[in-house]
Amino acid sequence: MYRKLSRLAVAATFLVVIFVFNFIPAFAAKYYQEQTNFSETSVPLAQYSWDQDEIDVCIYKENSVPNSYYVWTKLAVQSWRQALREYTDNQEAWDITARYVKSQAALESCDVKVYIYDTYKDFHDYPAQTGAYTSVKYNDNGGDLDATVYLSPLVLHGDGKTEINLPSYAFRNSAVHEIGHVLGLGHMQSTKGYLMSPQFDFWEEKDQLPITTLELGALVKIYGTDGF
Repeated sequence: MYRKLSRLAVAATFLVVIFVFNFIPAFAAKYYQEQTNFSETSVPLAQYSWDQDEIDVCIYKENSVPNSYYVWTKLAVQSWRQALREYTDNQEAWDITARYVKSQAALESCDVKVYIYDTYKDFHDYPAQTGAYTSVKYNDNGGDLDATVYLSPLVLHGDGKTEINLPSYAFRNSAVHEIGHVLGLGHMQSTKGYLMSPQFDFWEEKDQLPITTLELGALVKIYGTDGF
């Protein structure tokens, strides 16, 4: 009887171990989620990619912009870094960092230049651009990439007339979206519903969209699992 109970106890313990083991990945992933929307199964890729060990992102904001917008933008960069490290199980790679700079002149030495203006009217390409956007090109020497991101809490509606003060989660979504472009992701065909969709409908969405295995898988196709 004792042997039979012992065997049952061992079997029960084994089942508990299997149960816990199977659920570990769900708790381990903190910076990304599994893809749940399968109307599209791939992310279009840009015609560029980074080829350097470190990417230095510098963030400049106008004095009139609250500090929280800088923090959210820095967190957007950190979220991509940590999501890629978790997804590839490589904590030593994907070295993209963000820091604050006090002047626009200080941006010149940075790989990625982020401007946070208090209004879209200050964007470099206004009036052609009235919402957050990213410009990526190769330097004059044809080697390194030079990326510029423009963000603002105040944007213009698609009707060309209505100005919108973005809810905080909509601005955060824009920041993560634009850093996705910096890394090499293009726009989804679906107008909305994905992180990399060209529009974010904050009247329908109640929170920012997560980084998912869809976007991370696309970046791994570009770079592999060892980083930039």
